[in-house]
Amino acid sequence: MTVTDAGGQRGPFGAGFELFADMLGIGVATTLASLPVITVPAAVSTGCGQLRARSEGRRTPDGDGYFRTLTRRLGSARGPADLLAGLVMTLLGGVLIIDLLLIRGTQGIPGSGIVTVTLTLLVATLAAVCLRAVALPESERGWLAALRSSARASVLDPLGSVLLLAAVAVAALCVWMMPVLVVLILGPLILAATAVQARASSP
Repeated sequence: MTVTDAGGQRGPFGAGFELFADMLGIGVATTLASLPVITVPAAVSTGCGQLRARSEGRRTPDGDGYFRTLTRRLGSARGPADLLAGLVMTLLGGVLIIDLLLIRGTQGIPGSGIVTVTLTLLVATLAAVCLRAVALPESERGWLAALRSSARASVLDPLGSVLLLAAVAVAALCVWMMPVLVVLILGPLILAATAVQARASSP
């Protein structure tokens, strides 16, 4: 049986299966594009834009389309801002993770357990806020506006924040249990961020 998807194209498995396949493909493409590390914000934002467009039936993303879009973005006037955002994210994330590892290595110090939990929650919360930011259409135009909107949405939509925290926690657990999943895990995270953003913007 052939099913017609939202974009009017016909496929043998239906729009839901095709969206799932697109999610996995975008996840792998985003992982490859994120290897330089400082490209992570632009890469994930581009992935969210591609998946959002696919869910709305505006186009069918593929590896080449993703990389063409990302290359055009990084080569534009806003490319340096994307790379600067990636550099800031890398430095901040590195400092937090190093602090967490140092504290975990000093478990005998009083209060180290509380600090470890606090830092872990802080890292997870920042990851959830950043996921909101990259899923917003504003992230394709400017990071400050996206971060402001993300911080505001995190407060006004606590359920969405909890869902994103859960997505981050499950993704981290999956990678910890099966490190090979690191190649695919960005796909489900992009899907979660895009879905939460769509849920928040729906009337």
